[in-house]
Amino acid sequence: MSKSVLSVFLLLAMAPLAGAQSLQNQVLGLLPVQTGEVSFLDVKALRGSPHYPQLKSQVLPERFRALVAWTQYIGIDFDADVYQMSWAFLPPDEKGQPGLIGIAEGNFPLKELDAEIKKRRLTTTRHAGGTVLSLGKNDAGQEFVFAFVDGSTAVFGFRELALEVLDRHANGGQSLLNNRELMDLVSQVNGKSPVWMAMDKRFTYLAVKQMLPNLETLPGADTVAQRLQSSILRFDLSSGMRSQGVVRTSDPTLVSTLVQAGLAYQTWKIKEENPDLSRVLASMTVNRESDNVLLALSISNDDLATLISKNSFALKF
Repeated sequence: MSKSVLSVFLLLAMAPLAGAQSLQNQVLGLLPVQTGEVSFLDVKALRGSPHYPQLKSQVLPERFRALVAWTQYIGIDFDADVYQMSWAFLPPDEKGQPGLIGIAEGNFPLKELDAEIKKRRLTTTRHAGGTVLSLGKNDAGQEFVFAFVDGSTAVFGFRELALEVLDRHANGGQSLLNNRELMDLVSQVNGKSPVWMAMDKRFTYLAVKQMLPNLETLPGADTVAQRLQSSILRFDLSSGMRSQGVVRTSDPTLVSTLVQAGLAYQTWKIKEENPDLSRVLASMTVNRESDNVLLALSISNDDLATLISKNSFALKF
C-alpha cells in the first residue's frame, strides 16, 4: 500500500464519534456530471482530534497546503471558517491531465473579503456573479483558482472547471446529480461517516494501482482493469479508527487474491524501514462477499500516535 492511500485511512482516524454531516444536493449539483471520483470531508469533526495539527501537516497535499496559506492572506482561516469540503476528480483530458475541482462550505464574509482583496491590490476576475482569484499555474500550465460562489460556498481547482461550477450555480445544467452510477454509490455512504469516497470503474483501478504499486508485476493483473466496477470507502470511528472499503468486481476471487499478494509484498518491503507501519498494514483484512471485495483496517490510538511521531504519512505531491 502506498503512503498516499494509507494516509487517506489515517486522515479519517482523526475524527471523533459524532453525527455524520451530509453532502447536500445543492453542492452535489455544482460538481461536474463527468466526475469519476467524489470525496467528502467533515472538517469540523476532524478539528476535534488532538492529532489534527500534526497529521494535517503530513497528509494534506502540497497544493492544498498552499491553498490554505494563500487564503489566510486575504483573511480566510480554514481551521475556523470552513466546516466541510468535497472534491471531484475527472478523467484526463486530451492532454492527459486529470481534472480537479473542490467545494469548501463555511463562512465567507464577502464584503470584508472584497475589501481585503482591494487593499492588497490582488487581481481578480468576475464570472457568473462570482469573484475568481488566481493561485498560479502548475507545471502543465493549468491555472489553479479560488472563487466565491456565495457567502457560504467557495470553489477551488482548475480555472475551466471552476468557471463551469459558477455557470451551473447561476444557470443550472447537467451535474453529478445526473451521473446515476456515481450517485448510486454516493447514496450508500453520504451522511453515514465524517469522511467517505466513491469511485467509478476507472478511478477504482487507479486507486488499486496506487495502493499496490507492484500490481502489474503479479500474474493475472492485466485483466483487473476489465473486472473492476466501482468502489466506496467508508470510515466508522470508535476507539482509534476502523475503516472499510468495498470494491465491486465481476471476479472477486481474482481481485482479492491480487490485493492480498500485493499487500503482503508491501508489508515485507517496508518491514525494516518502518516496522510499525508494516505491522499496521499486515492487520488489514481482505474478504470476499458476493460480487464484492471487502477491505478493513483498524489502527489503535497508540499506533496512530507512534506512526505520526515517525512522520510515517508525509506526502510529496
